[in-house]
Amino acid sequence: MRKYLRYVSLPLFAVVGALVFLNLFAQVSFRLEALQAGFSVQTFNGGYTILEVPPVGEVRAFTHKGPLGVRISLENVDPDRLKKFLADGPEQNLMIAAAKEALNQAVRRLIILSLGLGAAGGLFGLIVMQSRKWKEILLGGLIGLTTVMVLLFGTYQTYDINKFQNPEYDGVLKAAPWMIGLVGESFSTVNTWSKQMRGMANNLYGLFQRVESLQTVSTGEGDLKVLHVSDIHNNPAAFNFIDQVVKTFNVNMIIDSGDLSDFGTPLEAASLERIKEFNIPYVITPGNHETPVIVGELKKLSNVTVLEEGVIEANGLKITGIRDPSSLKNDWKSPDKAEIDRFSQRLDKIIRGSSGQPDIIVAHNPGIAELFWGRAPVVLTGHNHRYGIKEQPASIFINAGTSGASGIGALRTPKEIPYTFVLLHFDRTGDGIRLKYTDTIRISNVQSGYSLERKIYPELYNKLPGN
Repeated sequence: MRKYLRYVSLPLFAVVGALVFLNLFAQVSFRLEALQAGFSVQTFNGGYTILEVPPVGEVRAFTHKGPLGVRISLENVDPDRLKKFLADGPEQNLMIAAAKEALNQAVRRLIILSLGLGAAGGLFGLIVMQSRKWKEILLGGLIGLTTVMVLLFGTYQTYDINKFQNPEYDGVLKAAPWMIGLVGESFSTVNTWSKQMRGMANNLYGLFQRVESLQTVSTGEGDLKVLHVSDIHNNPAAFNFIDQVVKTFNVNMIIDSGDLSDFGTPLEAASLERIKEFNIPYVITPGNHETPVIVGELKKLSNVTVLEEGVIEANGLKITGIRDPSSLKNDWKSPDKAEIDRFSQRLDKIIRGSSGQPDIIVAHNPGIAELFWGRAPVVLTGHNHRYGIKEQPASIFINAGTSGASGIGALRTPKEIPYTFVLLHFDRTGDGIRLKYTDTIRISNVQSGYSLERKIYPELYNKLPGN
């Protein structure tokens, strides 16, 4: 039995030793013209490539399969040399060629280092196992080398840089627009090395001009930005976050899919004054926690449109929506199936009776909203505090979750509930206004950490009814 156990533990110790060495030491530094960077692989964040820009945050994308993660950390930038790199002239092509060679050398060095660390780690694992047979120790080194070789080969074979079209972001929220823009423009919209290097340099030059002040900068993408919020539940912190997102991303309009209040009492109506401070249109479909009192107070706010039942035009968007049945009463219990069916029929009649297809359909209750998924490019909902984005070829179904971290409801559960918002970026084209991509912003309730994830919808409008 001990003999068989040794046969199992020998490769196990070798593999563990190889992975430990890889995680601890597989990093090289390199200079890419004006940039000093660190390049590493590790078994943390498997499948992701991470671009880290201290102190503003990191952008990552799921670029490959397997347990290895790739990390590039920008350690230092020479702004003068970067500016020189951007200047057109005979030296620029030479500088680009030198940068390409420096990057290739860094990749080769990291591969060789990783393979050496795999072999050394395998040897070390067998030494820790207290093996005294030199053949077993050498076999451990071979196992470690093979393990790392397989991991690197799997990473290379499945690697897709185009995955950066849908990046995720962690860090300072103010930096999110231009960090996401940096990666999108540098890695996803260029085809040749020369253009890629110039695009990256341009973006990095602008980035490092802003790092110290962390000033608010628009992404410059999308003509219209609509922030989808839902289920704020009278949480004052949510209004602060919304205000920051509106200013950071230059939001043009907010659509609230309901449950702005918690109990629908007149006392809660005082907090609604914060909405005026956003200074942009605010469209809301009342949820089941709204009451006639809250709806009446909302109608008094100059920048608020209460979409109770019907069609409105706002910022060039045709928005169709219907209130939650419970908002007609002072009882905020969820509607029963009969009420959902009745209001669904009313919304269907509204859509059929209006000219042209709506750009957005809004309904607080997912039981109503899901029936109209596919009837418009964008369907927005809320109610169940479960964030999610689902796609069909012709329609995106978005539940913003809870932009107020469930409000007072969060006190009834030990589970951390994040604040969630979805920012929709539209482009104005000759065919109308079209959704280009969404940014999901999550704010940790406990750690106050920010994350942003982008999804792009290039084929969204190809299979819409009538197209």
